[in-house]
Amino acid sequence: MRARDIAARLRCGQGKIAHMESMRNAISGPDLEIMLPFLGVPAERIDWYLRLAEVAEQKGWWDGNQAIPEWFSLYVGLEWGASEIREWDLGFVPGILQTRGYADAVLRDGSSAPKSHLEKQAEARLRRRDVLARDGERLALHAIIDESALRREVGSQEVMFEQVEELAKLCTTPQVTLQVMALGGGPHRGQLGSFHLVDFANADDPGVVYVENQSGGSCLEEPDVVEVFRHVFDELTMKALSISETEAFLRRLAKDFA
Repeated sequence: MRARDIAARLRCGQGKIAHMESMRNAISGPDLEIMLPFLGVPAERIDWYLRLAEVAEQKGWWDGNQAIPEWFSLYVGLEWGASEIREWDLGFVPGILQTRGYADAVLRDGSSAPKSHLEKQAEARLRRRDVLARDGERLALHAIIDESALRREVGSQEVMFEQVEELAKLCTTPQVTLQVMALGGGPHRGQLGSFHLVDFANADDPGVVYVENQSGGSCLEEPDVVEVFRHVFDELTMKALSISETEAFLRRLAKDFA
């Protein structure tokens, strides 16, 4: 039976079925009550699946976390369920790879929030890295960082030394791929802004593009739009320093901040 058959039975789009299969979205009880008999599940097993659906609705650590803006909570959930994330960062070190000192400095800049709240925000940002060590299939992360973001002093030289050193160490982590876009690399389409391309284990799921601006973040799900960003990321990969060149660059840069 194909996804389109189930979509027709539920009177929904095939994208919704793909999201169920990739675990981006939990399956609701009402949908299950229609799907299970349709899929030939024995009547005595239906209640078991319905109870399982209730458990699946339990919230992740990011849901309702006061240290995480509501508009960003959706992305953290996508990040946790992703199989691969490719991101282009124009202004800052990727949040998931930030050290505590760097995260503190970024969050403090221009903020009037109480110190206790900023500390909770930093702790939540650091916790995001747990996804790289989660049980089962671990997240594969490919990040391309603009050189200007690495040379811009955030916090202090000591903070930058620690951050750049950490990135250099991450170059040897199997599931993390880092590249630096050198300032001398010429113009490229990444200059239009940062973005995250989030993919899931199900091959039928087209993925999601996450972008941010001054008012919050947005998820772009239209397949044609996602494909445009895939091409842009591929171009950036070709223009950026290679993996070995990136590690050498980071180690040299760390010495500049030492």
